[in-house]
Amino acid sequence: MDDTVILIPVRLQATRFPNKPFAKIGNLPMLHYVYNSAANFFSNVYLAICDQPVEEYCTEHNIQYIMTDIGHVSGSDRIGEAIKILENQKDFKYIINLQGDMPFIKEEYIKALREKLLSYEMSTLACPFKDLDEASNNSKVKVEIKEGEEIIANDFYREIKSNKKINENVFHHIGVYGYQKDFLKKFISLSPTKREQEEKLEQLRVIDETKISVVHIEKEILGVDTKEDLDTVNQQI
Repeated sequence: MDDTVILIPVRLQATRFPNKPFAKIGNLPMLHYVYNSAANFFSNVYLAICDQPVEEYCTEHNIQYIMTDIGHVSGSDRIGEAIKILENQKDFKYIINLQGDMPFIKEEYIKALREKLLSYEMSTLACPFKDLDEASNNSKVKVEIKEGEEIIANDFYREIKSNKKINENVFHHIGVYGYQKDFLKKFISLSPTKREQEEKLEQLRVIDETKISVVHIEKEILGVDTKEDLDTVNQQI
């Protein structure tokens, strides 16, 4: 995958979990653990960062990184700046945007996202909901799939509206993305839409701009949003 760059946005100032990137998973800070989960299989892996303490850590531990502006409001915007810097250094066609708080990303998922980019401008992951209670949780993002031979996103939302229902076409969206480079540049050039801002779902900015290919995986990738999640992750390593 020499034509593909894997970028992981990292910032310290998270409202719910400040300094989360330095929270320990095993004996490593989370940012290092997540970086290794990709760098063990792929060479073009970079953290997209904006904080001096993170830069100092990356330099000390030989982690590849791109320094970006601290003012970005979304991970995709931070990734967008990073690719503008990177494309002056290397040639690539595709970008995989991993999350800095998902330590258990699998090699096969990254490869599947990249494979979809041969035919689509954007790709993402989704898995089935465990049950109706999980599906009714507004913190769990839903992706509604268009019916047809290809698995294409029709909509993304958090709350089950009166005109929506959980059925075989609604899945749990996992916030890992693949982009063709030129499309990501288009993405970040667009202004956030009203619905994107209301739902706090950046993918709604381009839902009407392109077909978003959805890679189906068997179960949720455990992420770390809270200190309780961190405890769960540490129990599983």
